[in-house]
Amino acid sequence: MSAFPSSSIGLPKSLDYNMPPSASDSCRSYSVNLSPDGITQVAAPTQNLFVANQSLQGQFNSQIVSFSIPSGNSNSVFLDPSHTTLSFSLTYTISTASSATGPVVKLISSAASFFDQMVLYSNSTPLEQTNQYGLLQNFLLQNTVNLAQRYGGITIGMGTDTNSANGVDLGHASATTFRYNFSIPLLSMIGVNSEKLFPVGMVNNLQLQMTTSTLLPIVAYCTAVATQPVFSQNFLLSEFSLNLKYIDIGESAAQMLMMTLPDNRILYKSATYTNSQVTIPSGSSGAQQLLLQIRNTSVKSVYSQFGQSNSVAAQSLVSPNGYYDAINITTNSRQLQVGGSFYPNRPINDISRPSEGYLYLIQSLGGSIPSALGTVISREMYNSVGGVASIPTGANVDTFLILPATVVRAAPVGSDIGSQGVMAYPSSHFHGYDLERLGGVMFSGINTRSTPPFLNLNIQNALNATITCNAWGYSDVVLVFDIASKSVQAFV
Repeated sequence: MSAFPSSSIGLPKSLDYNMPPSASDSCRSYSVNLSPDGITQVAAPTQNLFVANQSLQGQFNSQIVSFSIPSGNSNSVFLDPSHTTLSFSLTYTISTASSATGPVVKLISSAASFFDQMVLYSNSTPLEQTNQYGLLQNFLLQNTVNLAQRYGGITIGMGTDTNSANGVDLGHASATTFRYNFSIPLLSMIGVNSEKLFPVGMVNNLQLQMTTSTLLPIVAYCTAVATQPVFSQNFLLSEFSLNLKYIDIGESAAQMLMMTLPDNRILYKSATYTNSQVTIPSGSSGAQQLLLQIRNTSVKSVYSQFGQSNSVAAQSLVSPNGYYDAINITTNSRQLQVGGSFYPNRPINDISRPSEGYLYLIQSLGGSIPSALGTVISREMYNSVGGVASIPTGANVDTFLILPATVVRAAPVGSDIGSQGVMAYPSSHFHGYDLERLGGVMFSGINTRSTPPFLNLNIQNALNATITCNAWGYSDVVLVFDIASKSVQAFV
């Protein structure tokens, strides 16, 4: 073996004694806690909690909760996006306790599931809009957080469960008032999507709008009902607060910054998610091509999942968590097409080679093989089937493909793990497609403005339910702040 060539001698980082610059004495940080501008409470309508032998997800109330963000005051004021959270409380009062056989009542995924949409405005112009917000938060929560993190601090903030891969268990069998407080990170340019300080003092009229979901993200199941719980106060969201951390770098530091800016503008790089939703009719099989309306300049990844409603009794026993159960619809070929290019080059076979699909998903999230990202998804959860009457048969079918029945996923043949409740361990057959050409550069993704992506599928077994495909394009976005006019323009 030849020796590795050494072209130069240098010092390691452990011998670099240069000190970082110091903050000025006038630099300070402080918290800002905002109450909603208008609506301060959102209540669910009156409805039954249990239906025997059917997982039940009730209706909620779609309302816009808006916050006016202090902005435009001083060029020295910035927002630290890593500290942005939205907190609120869930309360309800039961006057007559429930009595049921084998009852389970859970928050689906996390408290982020209470929201369907997030929009960030400046001067009444949308800078960012994320649809199916709760589903996307669940996608990222399941695929980028490990078990220790999910069972730890995330249970306190987001309301995940401490002994399952779903949301926290909710009380129902006592005549009392139940109260649960949550603080969720904000998936936004002014939240976890950005790494640099957001120049909030250099733009006017920032407003955040969060739209609550139409379906109550609480699922209940039992095999028999003796007494329905009676609510004197139904499920109520209140005490909303948008929590921000501001940093004032001081006038001297701000003047130094202004001297470095070309044309009196700041170019701010971030990322955003664009949603597309496509329906596959019941009875479909064979080759399918789904057009995804994701038209951006630099799409770095596309994430997707298949789901079915739990409003039909038979479907509720397979997918008790509704659209939050990401199901394998027996696709023996799955591939994303953009123009004449295909991602990956070799189509994914979710029946014979499911492990390849999951490793490609990790790659699309920025992880490495074997994995730089911890997840909470087990092999059983990933191979969970739905939307069909039966799983495929034959020697080329992965043994872990299981079709749940009566909200339970049977143990695979030869496994000693036992059966698994789908309400505790949701179906998690998530997809990801890596479109990034080169990391560490601007606009490293694929331009889909003239050629939107298509999802090419071949479904082996005919669907017995209407299936919804939810997809998100993860795209580069550059905000251009004009300091003179205190305006901002988004380039996506």
